[in-house]
Amino acid sequence: MANYSFAVWIALSLGLVLLFFYAAWINLRRQRMPQVDLDEIVPFLLPVNVEALAEALDSSQEGYLRHSHSRAEFQKLQRKRSKLAAEYLRRMSHNAALLQRVGYGQLRSSNPVVAAQAQELIDAGVHVRLYAFLGLAALFVRRVSGLGSAKISEVQKMMSSSLIPAYQSLRSKATEFTTLRDSNFREALARSL
Repeated sequence: MANYSFAVWIALSLGLVLLFFYAAWINLRRQRMPQVDLDEIVPFLLPVNVEALAEALDSSQEGYLRHSHSRAEFQKLQRKRSKLAAEYLRRMSHNAALLQRVGYGQLRSSNPVVAAQAQELIDAGVHVRLYAFLGLAALFVRRVSGLGSAKISEVQKMMSSSLIPAYQSLRSKATEFTTLRDSNFREALARSL
């Protein structure tokens, strides 16, 4: 028993050290990245259909599909829904990362309003990326295990109740960040997200 607990503590300590080095590496990499201007980012944003994502994550629709289709058709539809959800989660994470880079570039602005909006944009991006990561992990576990376990269902409920509002918040923060720009640019940004 003592050897087992010792091994667990060693594994946890090693995991924390690795996490620290990973965070340090990411921070160094972020500092070396060139500053990105908001004008340059719009073509690289990937559109996200939030309604389609919510539908793909809806567990009540899963029950309906299970009862209205054969087992083979249901599994095929579930794989399609999982791939669609994973694609939208990747797009959300990608967009959040790009907007965070813009925020990091404006964090030291001489205008305190711009600096505050940049920090809000970064914070909103963190939430979206965290929920997208959890969602991708849940979809991966579900695909690998082949089971629709209750725990994964809870993660999907959390994603639909937290991820979508977090992404909407990111979109609104990005729009607020562009208040000093012309309205055509704001509309192009909103369409791209």
